[in-house]
Amino acid sequence: MSINNYFPKNLSERERACFEVGIKLGALYHILCGLPISSNVDIIKSIEKGIEASISCQPYVKNIKIHLNKDKIIGDKKTEFAYDDISGEIINAEIDLEYESVKIKAAIKWIKDLSYPLMYIEKIS
Repeated sequence: MSINNYFPKNLSERERACFEVGIKLGALYHILCGLPISSNVDIIKSIEKGIEASISCQPYVKNIKIHLNKDKIIGDKKTEFAYDDISGEIINAEIDLEYESVKIKAAIKWIKDLSYPLMYIEKIS
């Protein structure tokens, strides 16, 4: 049985590719949000590379790049229990996905004017 049996027969490749990239963006965002972090550059790079490797395992992902905005990480521990955590304001990511003949470049970026971590499609070809 094919996975395509679980999708409507009239779903286009383009629509399916958009669905697939939406799943990846949502997973990426919710994996990262709330994750403890520090301003230590090695820790930040380790998290970026680890999540990139994880998301790249998902079907149809061709490339992924995550950049956590170090300027938004306070790193000031007022008590021994204090730590920063990743929020939507810190996440910048790009995903290249290919489903059948459709290629999509999508992103998550903090949009200051919206005060929102927007997930959007940059390009479809």
